[in-house]
Amino acid sequence: MPTENKTIGQQRLDRIIAANEFLRVIANCGRCFFRNKGAGHDAYLALNGRRNIVWLFDDYTGARINVMREGPWEGFSHGGTLKSLVGSIGSFVLNGKMMRYGYFQPLMDNGFENPWGYGDDILIVRDEGVRLGLIRKPEEQKEAA
Repeated sequence: MPTENKTIGQQRLDRIIAANEFLRVIANCGRCFFRNKGAGHDAYLALNGRRNIVWLFDDYTGARINVMREGPWEGFSHGGTLKSLVGSIGSFVLNGKMMRYGYFQPLMDNGFENPWGYGDDILIVRDEGVRLGLIRKPEEQKEAA
């Protein structure tokens, strides 16, 4: 995602497009988080007019949630693991902070299964996250350390 001659607002627009595509990947595989099959729509992200707040529109409740807000999220229909993920996606949109590659694997570094319960579908999520620029590639992890 080249950033030459782009304002911060334009960079954030590029990143929110990638973030929404990432949410669609999550909604279309594994346990289909962020998908409301009954209503026929998925959760999605939007920026406010000043492009300094990331809103999540919840797939189940329809609530608009500021993803950078600390404390309880009124209207968020998922648990703490997904709340943390959405917060990380919000940090990516606002600041370009990428997520850790190792978080998206079937077996975690501590020997436990992935907390999402996505099985091998988590690899689809991870590969798409890398392609979209939300997840750091392993070689970028080593350079940052």
